[in-house]
Amino acid sequence: MKKTLIMAIVLLFVASLTAEAGIVTFGLKGGLNYANVTVSPVLPDMPGFKTLQGLTGGVFLCLNLGPIGIQPEFLYARRGTKFNVPIDSDIYTAEYRLDYLEGILLLKWNVLPLGPVRPVIFAGPSYGSLSKATAVLFDPSGNQVESEDAKDLFKSSEFAAVFGGGVEFKLPFLKFCLEGRYHLGLSNVAEIGMEVDSIKNKGYSVMLGITF
Repeated sequence: MKKTLIMAIVLLFVASLTAEAGIVTFGLKGGLNYANVTVSPVLPDMPGFKTLQGLTGGVFLCLNLGPIGIQPEFLYARRGTKFNVPIDSDIYTAEYRLDYLEGILLLKWNVLPLGPVRPVIFAGPSYGSLSKATAVLFDPSGNQVESEDAKDLFKSSEFAAVFGGGVEFKLPFLKFCLEGRYHLGLSNVAEIGMEVDSIKNKGYSVMLGITF
């Protein structure tokens, strides 16, 4: 977490030095995260893992180099999964909620660098620091019946690849962007003692951003 916070402070400092020249722009973004996991090995009695919906958002900078941009981001993202659990002939729902602070470095290409509507594509690495992990249980009516800390089950950091695309809408003083991205976990986040050898995060996000 310390590394991620230090990176955010450095990025804001760089922005303050170069914003007037238009080389670096600053923005905010947020949206919905649809998370799940990939588990290995797949055991015969393993439940079917379902998509867990959560929030994501944060700040970003963009170093504008013509049609190419280098875009560091500092985001919060909820990851994890949910699955059904049979208890006393009823079906309960369990969720693993993994809250990450993520530092992401994207290489962005403006497909059409001119005009008010500009499609973009991007890709890059992500480093996530696990700030909180919670196991939550819901009864068949959807009421929460139990919640406990699960941080000791998961590793404190994660490496991933991020890629996606979107559309930017340029106005006289602001720029809006609508984007979709995919998060592909590359590192095993399961601690020793879990029933499986490997758990990797995955999922996609839909986000709306504004650039000043």
